[in-house]
Amino acid sequence: MGKKDITLNEFLGDPHIFADLLNGCFFRGRQEILPEELLPMDSVQGTENRSGKPGKRIRDTKKLFYRHRPAAVLAIENQENPDCRMPVRCMRYDADEYERQIKAIAAVHKEKTGLAHFGEKDRLIPVFTIVLYYGAGGWDYPDRLHDLLEFGGAAQWLQKLAPDYPLRMISVRKDLDIELFHTELREVMGILQRMDDKAAMRAFVNSNRDAFARMTERGFAVIVNCTNSRRLQKYIRENREGGCIDMCRAFDEWMDDCRKEGIKIGEERGEKRGERRGMKKGENRMAQLIQRLGEEERFTDILRVAEDASLRSRLYRKYGL
Repeated sequence: MGKKDITLNEFLGDPHIFADLLNGCFFRGRQEILPEELLPMDSVQGTENRSGKPGKRIRDTKKLFYRHRPAAVLAIENQENPDCRMPVRCMRYDADEYERQIKAIAAVHKEKTGLAHFGEKDRLIPVFTIVLYYGAGGWDYPDRLHDLLEFGGAAQWLQKLAPDYPLRMISVRKDLDIELFHTELREVMGILQRMDDKAAMRAFVNSNRDAFARMTERGFAVIVNCTNSRRLQKYIRENREGGCIDMCRAFDEWMDDCRKEGIKIGEERGEKRGERRGMKKGENRMAQLIQRLGEEERFTDILRVAEDASLRSRLYRKYGL
C-alpha cells in the first residue's frame, strides 16, 4: 500500500469525512448518515487461498453503520489505477465479510448451546462497498461482473441466468459534486479534481482561502502525497501548528516555486536550443568552407582548418561565409 492510499485511508477513516462522502454521493448532501452512527471496524478480513488455507485481506476503509443495532458494513476501496479485476475483487471482499458474519453468529450459538451453526432464522447485515477512483484517466474498464464473462453462443439465456455483480464506482474527477460536501472533504477533493491544471488549483485555493487556512494536517497530507510535491512535504514538516496547516501559505510558496522552476526550465531549454542552432550553423558553415577548398583542390588546407581557428576565420571572411 503506497503513501497515497495510506494517507487517503487515514483521512476517510474520520467518521465525519466518511459520512460526508456517502451523504454527498448518494443523498445529495442530506445528512442521512451521522458520524456517530459509524463505528470503527478492523480492516483485516479473514479469507482462504486457492488451497483452502486461511489467509487475510486488508480493506482500505471499513465502518459499521449502527442505528439502534448493526445495520450495514460500509467500505471504501481507493483506486488510483484502473484494475480490470475490480468486480471480482469487490465480490470477494464482500463475500469474505459475509463469511466473517456467519462465523461470528455460529460462535455465538456455540457459546449458548455448545453447537456452532448458522440457522434458518439467522440473518446477515448487508455489505456496501464503494470504489473511489482518483486516477487521471477515465475508467474504461469492466465495472460489473458480466463485463468479464464470455457467454459464448448461448449468450442470451446465460446472461439472464448468471448472477451479476456491479461496482459502485465513484470517479473523483467526473462524478463528485464537491458543493454537496460539508467538511474539508470539499477542499481535498476539489484539489484532486484539478491535479492537471495548476492555474485552476490556484484559483480554487484563492476562492476558498478561509477553508484552506484551517485545513487539518490529515487533509493536507492527502494533497501533499497526491500532488507528489516535495515543497509541500517540506512545508508540512516545518509548519505544524496544533494539527492545522495554513494551506494557503503552503500553496502560494509551492506555486512560486513552480513558477521559478518553469522559468528556469524555459531558460535552460532556450540555451539548449541556442546551442543546437549554433552547432548546426557552425557545421553548415564548415561544410561550405570545405566544399570551396575542395573545388580549388586545396586539400592540405582542408586538414588545417579543422585544427586552426585563426585560419578558419580568415577563410570564412575570404569566401564570405
